[in-house]
Amino acid sequence: MATTIIQQPLYRMLAADEEIIFAVENSTIVATKFKVKFVAKLYVGTGGGGIFTQTKIATLKATPNNVGVGIFDFSRILESYVSPDYLGGYTITSGTGDHFTEMAGVSFDTVPHSIHQIDKHSLNRKACRMFGVKFHIEYADAIDEAVVNTSSSPTLSETYYIHNATRQEDELIGFEQQRGWFGYNYYWNDFVMLDVNGKFLTNAPTTQYVSENDYCTLAYFNQSDDKVGENSLLGNSIGTGGVTRTIVKKIRISFYNQSSVQTGAYLDYSNDKLNGSLSWTTASPRGRIQYTGVGPANIRNNIGTVPYNNYGDWLYYTVQAYDDDDEEISQDYKFYKQEVCKGFEKIRLTWLNRLGVWDYFNFTKKNVRKVNSKRETYQQIKGSWNEATYIKHGHEGGTKTFKTNSKEVVTLQTDYITEEAAAWLEELFTSTDVFVLPEFTTIVAQSTAGPSSSVSNIINKYIQPCFIKTSSYTRKTTANDKLKQYTIEIEMSHKKRIQKA
Repeated sequence: MATTIIQQPLYRMLAADEEIIFAVENSTIVATKFKVKFVAKLYVGTGGGGIFTQTKIATLKATPNNVGVGIFDFSRILESYVSPDYLGGYTITSGTGDHFTEMAGVSFDTVPHSIHQIDKHSLNRKACRMFGVKFHIEYADAIDEAVVNTSSSPTLSETYYIHNATRQEDELIGFEQQRGWFGYNYYWNDFVMLDVNGKFLTNAPTTQYVSENDYCTLAYFNQSDDKVGENSLLGNSIGTGGVTRTIVKKIRISFYNQSSVQTGAYLDYSNDKLNGSLSWTTASPRGRIQYTGVGPANIRNNIGTVPYNNYGDWLYYTVQAYDDDDEEISQDYKFYKQEVCKGFEKIRLTWLNRLGVWDYFNFTKKNVRKVNSKRETYQQIKGSWNEATYIKHGHEGGTKTFKTNSKEVVTLQTDYITEEAAAWLEELFTSTDVFVLPEFTTIVAQSTAGPSSSVSNIINKYIQPCFIKTSSYTRKTTANDKLKQYTIEIEMSHKKRIQKA
């Protein structure tokens, strides 16, 4: 009798930190044999063949429980195989060669850049992986006999996907009562782009604020599903007329003036390999989640200074996904031009959100920088004791600083924000990955006599790591607090470099 999978995830796209439970049984073997163990071989990969041609990363064993079932939770292993996407880079190989993300029209293999600086699209590199499990059973015919291994006839799971997301305990989880299968339904929560309710992978409000030189990306699931109903990828359900697979064909950006009249032609970023993307043709997890550069600085890098100036009087612009029938398949995200009051410094933060991609916010009010220093001192002897004569110099003697450890701390303050934005900013306060993201400036190339004709000044230019020092976050509401304004404190991760004595 074959080993049977009796419990598995309800849907096939899973957050890496949620419980990823499989249960298997083989009632005949458990009842009649000795030294019984269920065996699970776990495979993880990025595509280029079926899941069981990928790398086997672990072999686990489980003793049958009191009802003869073996239960496995793979989450603690799988979560180490996904991580944030920090950089642009290689996207896809086609008949025309390898394709990379671009910044200001220059390929990543020529000028490396962060994921935030991409001109158009980027597939994910680390945020999503595929996995599958082979199950079999081992046993002995008698207590004193050798173990028989049945790995030559395994039971194979479906192909599943994990992405670098977290699942909160109060989030609603779909539960199939008869078998106990459970999972988070992305379709039900509108993270599948099928119609105008579809959302990008963010909990941010659909109205946001950007300055003219800000970078920003939006990430999303690149396809609605590859099947419907039970064991679907993202939780699509079958309606009266069934569900047709929807493909994100392009992202459209449209500018509007002070009278909310569209200015100039809209920009269509088609999902094409030349743009760092693809029209859906593969099961590779690298194409399941995609990023698009939608900030004013990304747009400027993409279409150039002169075309950008045609939209100089814009009040806001919209970002929306479209399918191959030119139908809207996402909500309309509005980005309003944000002016910074005279005398204030704007500081833009980007952080890893709970869906495993990046969110952004500008702090535009009283932002205060200070440097905290910790000094190590020593007592220096006065005078020259190793010379022919003793000479006393004024710079010698007394307490001296041997080493100074200095870090910059910045106190940030928001403008007045909505209750929706206040709830969303909790993700910033709890994120493990936070960066200061400086705005666009022209990249000046240096001439060089080396193997390259020029060197671009981009290292350390755009991404500055920091961490949140504020230890508590009080979510404010309109009823309790009326206008809502927040102050947080960040510390820059890198020390200021200072000479030692």
